[in-house]
Amino acid sequence: MLKPVTKRFADNSTLTRFDFSFYCDCCGKELPPVVITPQFGFRKKLFLSREEREARAIIYANDHSKAYERANNEARHELNRCEKCGELVCEECTVYGALESGGVCCKRCASAAVNCTKNG
Repeated sequence: MLKPVTKRFADNSTLTRFDFSFYCDCCGKELPPVVITPQFGFRKKLFLSREEREARAIIYANDHSKAYERANNEARHELNRCEKCGELVCEECTVYGALESGGVCCKRCASAAVNCTKNG
């Protein structure tokens, strides 16, 4: 399985929908959840044979994996990578032009750089 883009994420998937939440590495704020409807669309059946259960489990796992990969990619587009620490942070935690190179960094790294220049 693909590694999540953020340090913290939640998988709230059910049989009727895939629901993934990702959180900012800096402030921990939840990004808008990515919800994907499964493509398999099984009809409810009262009794399933062992083969049917296994087949459904394989199909579900395959669709879940694809949905997770898609959600991971969508979350990546909502975040900015801090050029100093490498964490993925939300727009509220992004500081533009805080580095000497004019790059992007997170609030923590920006405040650490300010403290270093004040002390130095």
